[in-house]
Amino acid sequence: ILDQADDLRRKRREGVEQAEGLIQATFTAIVGSRATGWAGWPEARVEDLAEVGGMRTGPFGSDLRHDEFVDAGVAVLGIDNAVSNHFAWGERRFIPVEKYDRLKRYRVKPGDVIVTIMGTTGRSAVVPPDIPEAISTKHLAVITVDRSKAEPEWLSNALHRDRDVLSQIAARNRGAIMSGLNLGLIKNLRLRRPPLSAQRQFAEALAALRTEIDRMAAHGIALGELFATLQARAFASDSSQA
Repeated sequence: ILDQADDLRRKRREGVEQAEGLIQATFTAIVGSRATGWAGWPEARVEDLAEVGGMRTGPFGSDLRHDEFVDAGVAVLGIDNAVSNHFAWGERRFIPVEKYDRLKRYRVKPGDVIVTIMGTTGRSAVVPPDIPEAISTKHLAVITVDRSKAEPEWLSNALHRDRDVLSQIAARNRGAIMSGLNLGLIKNLRLRRPPLSAQRQFAEALAALRTEIDRMAAHGIALGELFATLQARAFASDSSQA
């Protein structure tokens, strides 16, 4: 029984991995190099796809210190919120409302694209519509997208899936002791801009795939709990027989 339960866990993990691969294939087919008309799409810099003044990072130095975090207040987003290339709540960090009043220029809004630029770099995610009042840390670059030019989900995924974009980042980092990103580099990344209709088609397909991945992940957690219960019972039985 334990072998069968463990086999189910393995197959579920493989299913999640395959679904993640399907996201990459979907990106390439709809808004990537295999999409119809790709070669004729206009090029744009990332900065051109943001609202005026819509790219920022910080706060820096003494503006925000780790020892200022509290248990409740205004949320502070960091690397852990984007490290899986999909927005997720990791460690919960907050600052007092009074502190937020001085840092409002770093506010993160629904639909913003956040990009990790320190630690695990180059990961990105779209801030969900139900985000509470929040600011970013210096570990993130934040992009407020001009929705007349780009869909946030397309831009976020292009930053970590588009081979041309990844090649530009690698070229900029060649010879560096430690690879990394900064706001200037991100602003000047060039990419082919698909029609908005294709961007929205990709966003819809991505939402459906994410729903399935979340369902499989939840099922995987349940299988893990079942396996742990069965394992405990098996060892308890062995112990009693001894």
